[in-house]
Amino acid sequence: MKDDISSYVDEIISAIGEDSGVDREKLEKEFKKFLEYGVPPDQAKKTLVERFSSKDKSRKMLNEIKPNESSINLLCRVITINSREVRIRGEPRKIFYGLLGDESGIAPFTSWNSSLQVEKGNVIEIKNAYTREWQDNIQVNFGERTVVKKVDDDKLPEISYQPKLCKIADLHSTFGPVEVQVKILDISKREIETGGETRTVFSGVLGDETGKAQFTAWHDFKIKKNDVIRISGGYARFWKGIPQLVFDERAEVNKIDRNIEVSSEKIPLHKLVERKGGLDVVVEGTVIEIRDGSGYIERCPECKRPIQDGECRIHGKVKGIPDLRAKIVVDDGTAGIGAIIGRELTEKLIEKNLDECKKLASNNGGDAVMELLQKNLLTKLISLRGNAIGDEYGTTLIAREAEIVKQNLKEEVANLLQRVEEL
Repeated sequence: MKDDISSYVDEIISAIGEDSGVDREKLEKEFKKFLEYGVPPDQAKKTLVERFSSKDKSRKMLNEIKPNESSINLLCRVITINSREVRIRGEPRKIFYGLLGDESGIAPFTSWNSSLQVEKGNVIEIKNAYTREWQDNIQVNFGERTVVKKVDDDKLPEISYQPKLCKIADLHSTFGPVEVQVKILDISKREIETGGETRTVFSGVLGDETGKAQFTAWHDFKIKKNDVIRISGGYARFWKGIPQLVFDERAEVNKIDRNIEVSSEKIPLHKLVERKGGLDVVVEGTVIEIRDGSGYIERCPECKRPIQDGECRIHGKVKGIPDLRAKIVVDDGTAGIGAIIGRELTEKLIEKNLDECKKLASNNGGDAVMELLQKNLLTKLISLRGNAIGDEYGTTLIAREAEIVKQNLKEEVANLLQRVEEL
């Protein structure tokens, strides 16, 4: 199969030209995605040649659009389309809304052109559209300058956009709409102003046997805490690696008679780094570094930032509030991440409370508490639970639970020898 894919990619590169600047790895990834969704290889090749050919560089894919772009050109299939009446500047107006799809993904759209004449399933060329962020999604908008033209169906391959049944742990790698069976762990509602109207938004945390995710519902589905429900037609988004499931009135939400035991996901560090974060995850690794800024510190009473020599960089001279923390790096042999451990957990790990650490720092200097941390944590195997977030500086876990893992050295040595013998 790998050789077959390679030969198709060779043909694509030959068609678009060696000097096209398109990365081979990217072509292979896109080609495999087509195959996963049932697109015939020849059609996938044709589509990729058309997409990356120098003849048409103006077309954007839906997975490439960003908020607040203008004059974008798209080739999409209309997945759903609905209409409703709105009032603009006091005048009634008909608008259309729904979902668009192409080979790369799906996006919601709104047309302010009341004479739009397209139907579900049509393939359309869109010129001079613009984008906005709406309900936690990037939305395509058709304005007065937008030209929408129906074209032949074979210009875009037929791809199934039926919701894909998956688990919470699969959200990071699932393309398009999803169907999940989950338990509502927490839910709250708030009123927001959007598009000139007040809307009620429901948000909280849901989960299944594989993990947890945040959610936002833009419709009142009458769900409550501890309900077990099936959501069909939701979409996964991520904030600093933390999964979020977004769904609105286009989704189907039904209560189901099933018991779901929700658990925190235990995950190896390399996978957590690949995902760039996670909600309520459990990791295990060896403490390889205690970072500067650990130990006894004082915080600004206004902004809670750590202060130096009685001064906050924002509020100037202040009387600091005592605190204790550990900023560590853990590694499990596959990857390393940073972790921040707050006062109560740090007290537990070093078996000294804040007052004792304050006295120790006062009598022996701040390094004395750092030395205590190094003695108790450095090179120890530690288990951590909490939310992990990712940014340009790496992945950091904010610990909610932390404990040193007791190791049976004889058992560890025996396991190591057995693994060596199996090589």
